[in-house]
Amino acid sequence: MRRFPPRAMLPKIPAADRPGLARDDNPGAGADVAHALDTIRDMFAALRRCWLPPPKDEARHGMEYTIRFAFKRDGEVIAPPRVTYASHDTPSETRNAYRNAVDAALKRCTPLHFSEGMGGAVAGRPIAIRFVDDRAIDNTKDRQ
Repeated sequence: MRRFPPRAMLPKIPAADRPGLARDDNPGAGADVAHALDTIRDMFAALRRCWLPPPKDEARHGMEYTIRFAFKRDGEVIAPPRVTYASHDTPSETRNAYRNAVDAALKRCTPLHFSEGMGGAVAGRPIAIRFVDDRAIDNTKDRQ
């Protein structure tokens, strides 16, 4: 049985109040081989640039959403990501908003442009990422 790192050790991708990416922007892909992603750090940085949290009216402060998935050698995602954790006591509409945001980020970002060595290193291996929405959000609607 494979063991995965505890949540505290998973790479955290925080939400940021920043302008959104255009639909056809792809921070992870690129035609220039000189800028191919060559390290795990580069891969997570590319994924971090792709994620835009849901709008504040659909969001929840402190929401954590963890997924697990794998890449092919060419940077495509092998299968739909599997949700391994979502903050407890979160309404299903809020969870769905985060699921849609995570799916949109992967769609925007993939295929990632891996170097040959990086593609071979990550191909088929499970990757877990924890998305955390730490923006200041007024959640009075959740308390009602």
